[in-house]
Amino acid sequence: MKESQDRQKSYADRRRKDLEFEVGDMVYLKTVTYKGKDRSSKNAKLSPRYMGPYKILERIGKVAYKLELPSSMAQFHNVFHVSLLRKCIRNQDNVVPEPPSDLRENLTVEGRPVQIIGRKTKPEGRKNIKMIQVVWDCDGEEETTWEPEARMKAEFPKWFDKLTEDSGRKTRR
Repeated sequence: MKESQDRQKSYADRRRKDLEFEVGDMVYLKTVTYKGKDRSSKNAKLSPRYMGPYKILERIGKVAYKLELPSSMAQFHNVFHVSLLRKCIRNQDNVVPEPPSDLRENLTVEGRPVQIIGRKTKPEGRKNIKMIQVVWDCDGEEETTWEPEARMKAEFPKWFDKLTEDSGRKTRR
């Protein structure tokens, strides 16, 4: 048993790197982008993954750091785990703009539907599920996904009602 544990530990240690920062270092803070209601972004290859840089004020324990956050992020707790930080090599070259206005406490941004660009039915077992192709606005970045129509109506009823009224006006002309 011990031999097996040691072997697994050696595999894990090959990929592990211990990060340590000094007080006064500049670091980037990791963000997570969400689309829709509490859903992680699938197509986020080119979206920014870090914001900052922010200055480290103090080290708390072995793996936590206190950061100097801007006033727009005052509602956030300013202590972060080392896994959410990345060292800033150049201080002012890669400055990401201020955090988005709808940034939540768990560092996520909720996407907003912009328009429907396609419809289809997807067979699942004995049922056919109506799907719509939605263009999302995730803080200025546009992404497209297929979503169940029923879920979209439940989560965004006002937006969906407005959309059907607009399409009704077009058909009356």
